[in-house]
Amino acid sequence: MPFIFTNAALLAALAGLGIPIAIHLLMKRRQVRMKFSTIRFFQQQDPQAKARRKLRNLLLLLLRLLAFSLVVLAFARPFFRRDGASPGQRQRRQVVVVLDRSLSLGAKDSKGVRWDNALAATRRLVGSLGADDRVALVSCAARAEVLSGFAPPAVVAAKLSALAPEASTGDLADGLREATRLVATGDPSYVSSVSIVSDFQRNGALGLDTAPVAPGLTVETVPVGDVLAPNLAVSDLQFDVGETNRPYTTLASHADEDTAAANVEFLVDGQSQWKQTVALPAGATTNLDLRLPRLAAGWHRAEVRLGNPDGLAADNRRFATFNIPPSTRVLAIEGRRGVRSFQEQTFFATAALDPELGTTNAGTGRYLVEKATPEEAVAKLRARVARKATDPGPTTAAADARAALPYDVVMMPAQRQPGTALAGALAEYVRAGGGLLVFLGEDTGATEANSYFADLFPARVGKVEKSDTTEPWRMGETDPAATVFAAFRQPGSGNLAIPEFTSRHALLPVADATVLARFDDGAPLLLSRPAGAGRVLLANFSPDTRWTDWPKHKTFVPWLHGATRFLAGRTDERVLFGGNSATTGTEVTLELGAASKGVSFGIKPPEGPESSANADDHGTLRFDARMPGIYAVRDDAGRELHRVAANVPASESDLASLRPEEFRQKLVRRESPRDGGIASAMFGGDRNREEFWRVLIAAAIALLVAETLLSNRSSA
Repeated sequence: MPFIFTNAALLAALAGLGIPIAIHLLMKRRQVRMKFSTIRFFQQQDPQAKARRKLRNLLLLLLRLLAFSLVVLAFARPFFRRDGASPGQRQRRQVVVVLDRSLSLGAKDSKGVRWDNALAATRRLVGSLGADDRVALVSCAARAEVLSGFAPPAVVAAKLSALAPEASTGDLADGLREATRLVATGDPSYVSSVSIVSDFQRNGALGLDTAPVAPGLTVETVPVGDVLAPNLAVSDLQFDVGETNRPYTTLASHADEDTAAANVEFLVDGQSQWKQTVALPAGATTNLDLRLPRLAAGWHRAEVRLGNPDGLAADNRRFATFNIPPSTRVLAIEGRRGVRSFQEQTFFATAALDPELGTTNAGTGRYLVEKATPEEAVAKLRARVARKATDPGPTTAAADARAALPYDVVMMPAQRQPGTALAGALAEYVRAGGGLLVFLGEDTGATEANSYFADLFPARVGKVEKSDTTEPWRMGETDPAATVFAAFRQPGSGNLAIPEFTSRHALLPVADATVLARFDDGAPLLLSRPAGAGRVLLANFSPDTRWTDWPKHKTFVPWLHGATRFLAGRTDERVLFGGNSATTGTEVTLELGAASKGVSFGIKPPEGPESSANADDHGTLRFDARMPGIYAVRDDAGRELHRVAANVPASESDLASLRPEEFRQKLVRRESPRDGGIASAMFGGDRNREEFWRVLIAAAIALLVAETLLSNRSSA
């Protein structure tokens, strides 16, 4: 069997054999003829000594040449394959098949469905092996997984029918690492190789430099699919937005040509909301604003669909989930019923909270406003409702108790004769957790207010004060940390010093009251006070335009919204809460809090039966999102606590692939597959070949020792 040299270029150093030959010739003794008158005084020498010396010198030269040659050959690393078969004998093979099962393998291009082609190529590869060969199978999807160790080809072929692409990314570097690990544990008498069956998507081959391959290991590429395949995808769907932003979806074109107009449909809770057509230039993305319909409080699901078939169907749908908090229920006590609506005390306030009050859309906004006379309000306030708080996530007993109240906030303008019944009903309501917003005015009697509401109002009410007609009062100092003024914390969000106030009551704050705003002369303008589980907010002005022109200014609406949220105990002004999102093929992590430690929760996937999972010692719940869609998380009572929208990875939508030669160029070969240190870096090694450099070095050392001994004997 012929030898193979790893570093054949080093054989050129054999030309250095001429150096010891030249030294030998230069050091050779030369005979010099001399004339003597007589030789009878010279001692006779052995005539054989010259011949022996010449032979010894030649032997020394030969030893030196052989030692030098062996050193050069050792550095050239000659070897032959261990698994080499004799002529006529077939070499046994062990092959590791890395099968790409990422989402992009489900795409369809000019060659058909990539997965079908990948299965056919794998079957051909396995079928080409002999019965005495061995094959291993590595799946490359969300994680590299060894589906079969080295086994007969028929065993591995039987496993292929049960496989399918996963809704996840694929890391070919991870699969290659598993393959090289299998080869390292295989039988060294077999010819080892790795075959990668993949579409070689560019996004799946980014980390090849982290998976070095042994120098002697053959890596074969089996490509399936086109290098370029156009695809249009729904790449994003966002619902966790602020008050001024609208939800949106993002479309992305992964094509080198402009795409034809595509049909886009937006659905909420399975009902179509709108359809439109969108045409994208090559490689472009676009955002589409979404307009939500009026929705009830609670969890909702949204979906955006592309109607046109393209390269990858799995990314033509994207899901999202969101929660709409329950509307704030407001009872407005109106003492002027029977007049025109714009003449009512609460006209401006109710219009600011619910502009559609009295229309067909009433009762579907952020605030649900109901009007009642003082007499009607008594019965309404003492009613209770059997419902729980519907805010997302776990709730407290106090939140559930507040949710059982008929209203979150009661708005009461000035009343001439509130009466004992109304005062008692309001006191019970506030102490149970309700919020009361009181406006003073010309109908407020100081004696009645201090008599009926001494335990509720944050101040003792005094006489009415009038401002100078030429210089009305304005709002002065405010508490910037108060929720009622949260809308004005940013620069340019509104000037509260513009509204004018012409009348007010003299107020004396009580001990546990907090002054949230003052007039420019320091008198109290807005005060709050806790009462039981609820709170009271007292406004020292009328809700109409009799004492102030504030209801006509744009700052009145955000202030009233902030005041209502403050009284209802809601600090978040968002109209909806986006649910959790996840990428398929990854683990979902929900932080449920310490109270959920060890608690079991039900997980309802988009399809299939419900499963259960326990939160860990930190209150963290984990489960896998294997398929796209909406996952619901329920407690043991069946109450839905969270929803998670799982979507396919956006990186899989770009179907651009590497050519086999580009992939092979990205492979990195190890320099030290077996030994460490300097010797390994210099000489290397391979399980499948027999090297002789150590033998050659040992022989060279032995020759040098013999040369030394012979040289010393010659000179003795």
